[in-house]
Amino acid sequence: MNGTGGMAIHETAPCPRRDHLERLRAISRHFLSDAPIAPIAAPGDDAMQLPVVLALSPDPSVTPEPGYLLRALARQLNLPGTAVGQDWNVQVHATPAAVPRAGLVLLLVDPTLDATRNAFALIKQLHARGHRCIGVVYRAGADLAAARRCYHRLAVAAARFLGLALINLGGLPDPGPNFATALAHAAQVVHSQRRTPAPLEAIR
Repeated sequence: MNGTGGMAIHETAPCPRRDHLERLRAISRHFLSDAPIAPIAAPGDDAMQLPVVLALSPDPSVTPEPGYLLRALARQLNLPGTAVGQDWNVQVHATPAAVPRAGLVLLLVDPTLDATRNAFALIKQLHARGHRCIGVVYRAGADLAAARRCYHRLAVAAARFLGLALINLGGLPDPGPNFATALAHAAQVVHSQRRTPAPLEAIR
């Protein structure tokens, strides 16, 4: 091993496990940051807007932190070679009233009953302002089953009380073997909504 007991360093054959660990370290360096959540925009004036509203636990120790997830989603959306390519701006808004009248609005939600109730209250406010294209992604962490249960509860409530079909982006787990797949799925759903945008309804 490097730097132990003066051992000489030799070139070795490719090691899948070592390569995997190196990729994970590169991903962490690329995405992890203590910087506050900020808009991530692609060059040009025609960037698609993805407004985000948070329904999260106030406990700052809950991981992954929202900035990590949203930066990862923004970069996934703007990957070169995607079908619609490099033109997404992800921006967090403090309240539904601050969300611009655009297409898809995304809620990032924790898989708890309190956060799910908060998400429903936010959805009602968005709905009252004319938004009909509302996506939900759960910060699943280590409990994807809880995220699925909470989404089902939220989707049933939105359909029953608002006549609204939510758009399911799934749950984003802790970084690991399943994170990239979940992230790619969420980005694919966002891209599909761009191709078939839902018009805003007039506020009554």
